[in-house]
Amino acid sequence: MLLLGPETVAKVISLLTSIVTWPFTRELRTASNRFEIFNAELLLIYLIAVIGLNLLFQSGLMSIGHSALFGLGGYFVAIAMVEHGWSLWVALPAAGLLAGVVGLALGVPALRLGLFTLAMVTVGYAFVFEDMAIEFRSITGGGDGFRGVRQPAPFDTLESYYWLVLIVVVVAYVVGHNLLRSPAGRASKAVASNPVAAQSLGISLYVTKLRAFSISSVFAGIAGGLFAPLIGFVAPDSFTVNLAILLLLMVLFGGAGTVAGPVIGTLLLFRIPIEVERVAEQPGDWSLLIYGAVLLASVHLFPQGLMSAWWWVRARIPWLAREAAVVEERERADVTAVTTPVPVSAGPVLETTGVVKTLGGVRALDGLDLTLEPGTVHALIGPNGSGKTTFLNVVSGYLTPDQGTVELFGRDAGTRAPHLRARDGLARTFQTPFVFEGITCLENVMTALDGHRRHGVLAFTVRWPGARREERLRYRKAEEILDAVGLGTRANASAGSLPPGERRLLELARVLALEPRAVLMDEPAAGLSGAEIEELEEVIRSLRQAGIAVLLVEHHVEMVLRLADVVTVIDFGEVIAHGPPEDVRHDPRVIAAYLGTAEDGEHPLETGAAAPEGAQP
Repeated sequence: MLLLGPETVAKVISLLTSIVTWPFTRELRTASNRFEIFNAELLLIYLIAVIGLNLLFQSGLMSIGHSALFGLGGYFVAIAMVEHGWSLWVALPAAGLLAGVVGLALGVPALRLGLFTLAMVTVGYAFVFEDMAIEFRSITGGGDGFRGVRQPAPFDTLESYYWLVLIVVVVAYVVGHNLLRSPAGRASKAVASNPVAAQSLGISLYVTKLRAFSISSVFAGIAGGLFAPLIGFVAPDSFTVNLAILLLLMVLFGGAGTVAGPVIGTLLLFRIPIEVERVAEQPGDWSLLIYGAVLLASVHLFPQGLMSAWWWVRARIPWLAREAAVVEERERADVTAVTTPVPVSAGPVLETTGVVKTLGGVRALDGLDLTLEPGTVHALIGPNGSGKTTFLNVVSGYLTPDQGTVELFGRDAGTRAPHLRARDGLARTFQTPFVFEGITCLENVMTALDGHRRHGVLAFTVRWPGARREERLRYRKAEEILDAVGLGTRANASAGSLPPGERRLLELARVLALEPRAVLMDEPAAGLSGAEIEELEEVIRSLRQAGIAVLLVEHHVEMVLRLADVVTVIDFGEVIAHGPPEDVRHDPRVIAAYLGTAEDGEHPLETGAAAPEGAQP
C-alpha cells in the first residue's frame, strides 16, 4: 500500500490547479485582483496551520491556543529578518523548529489533562501570548507592532510571493497526508478511538499525543513565519484567540482527521464572508450572521464535518464504495501459517504471588497466586464477581495491586505501564470487544503490526523506499491474518460496522499481529456463533502450538474442557481449586461455588454442557 497512491495524486493535482488559477482569473494589474491574490496567500497560510491542527485532532485532542504558536513563528521571523539580518530561508525553518520545541514544552504538562480541560488551558496560552506581545515592548514593539518585514527575493512582490506560499502548502499537504496514513497516524487514530485498546498494542498514549502536539506546532510556526512577510509587520491583534477559534472551526467544518476535510473547511470558511460582502457590495456585520448560520447548519446536518456527507453518498453508490471490489469469497488461510512461534522460556511467563486488590471497599482479589507456563492454555473460571477480570487488569497493568507481586517473563512488572507490558510480549482481549471504529479492519490489524516496524516516523513521512517496502509487506501480512480468522472479505469494512462476533475475531486478528509471548483472553466466546467459536478454538490451539501461553477467562465450560491444560477456579478473589480439567470438574467446592447443582443431581461439568446462565462469570 503506497502512502500517496495514484488516485490521491490526481486529486491533489486537480485541487492545486484550481487554487493556482483562481487568483489569476482577472488582469494582474487590477486592484481587485491584487486583493484576490492577497486573500489567496492568506488562505494558503491559514491552510498550513490547519493541516497541522488536523494532525492534533486525529489524536483526539483539541487546541484553542495555536494562535500563540502561529504568532510565535511570525514574531521570530520578523525579529530575525529585521533585527539580525537573517534571510527567510533560514528564519522560516527555524521558526517552525522553535514553535515545535515550545509546543513540546507546553504539551508536557497540558496533555496530562482531559480533552476539554486541555482546550481551556490552550485558550490560556493564546491570551498569555497576546499579553506578552504587548508587555515586552523592547522585543516585540508592544501594541504598535514590529514593522519592516520584507518578502525575500526572488519572491519580493505580492504576485511572486504567492508561488512561495503555494510551494510550502504543497509540501505541508504531502507531509500531513503521509503522516495521517503512516504508523504514527494509525497510532493517533487508535488513541483517539480507544485508549485502553491502544495501550494493549504497545502504544504510549502520552508519547503519541505529545508527538502530535509538537508536530502541529511546527506547522503553526511555519504558517506564522510566512504571515509576517506577507503583511509586512506583526502586531498582537493579528494573533488573538479569534484566530485560534477560526483555525479550529476550519478543521471541524471540513472533517477532522481526514485528508481533504481541512482543505475544504479552510476554503469555505475563509471565502464565505468575502463572497457575502461582495454580493452585497457593502461590508456589514450581518455577513457574520450568514457565516454563523452556515456553521450551525453544518453542526446539525454534518456533525462530523462536510466529509461525512461524502461518506454518506459514497456508501449508497456501489461503484464509489471501497468494498465494491471485495465481494468474492476468499479462501481462508491456515491460522498456524500466520502464528509466529516464540522461543519457549525455561520458567513461567507469568507468576503472581499474594495479589490483593480492593475496589470500592470490596476485596476483589484476596491473596491470589497463579503461574502461567509457556505453550499452555490455562483457564481461569469462577462465578460472577469472583475477580477474574480484575486479575487480568492487574496482570496487564491497568490496575496496580495493593499487595503482592506480579512477575512477567521472569522480571517484576511492578508498576510497569500497560503499553510497556504489551511491548514485552503480553497481549490482551477484553470482555467487551474493543476495536478502533474510525478505521478499517485492515488498518486495525496494521496498527498492531506497526509495533514491529523497523523505520521511524521520518522515514514514513518522506516515503523512504525502505519504509514503503515495509508498509507493503505489512499490508499483505494484515490481509493474511484477516483471512486466517475469517474476516478476509471484510478487510476494507469500517471496524465500527462489524457485529459483535466479528469484532471479537478482529480483536483476535490484532493479537496474532502482535506476535505475543502470552495472551490474556477475557470471555472471548461471548456472543459468538457455533462456527465462530470453532474459529476461536482453532486460533487458541495455534497459539499454544506456537509456544504462546494463553490465560483464558471463559464461561463456556465445554470449550474450557476441550482446550485447557490447567484450570484454576477462584471465588471471592481466592483460589478454591487448581489442576487438570478432569480433577477440577469433580471438585465439590467448584460445584458449590461456581456451577451449583442441577435438578437431576448432575452438574454441567459432569455432563460437559455449558454453565447455566446465572452461573456465567
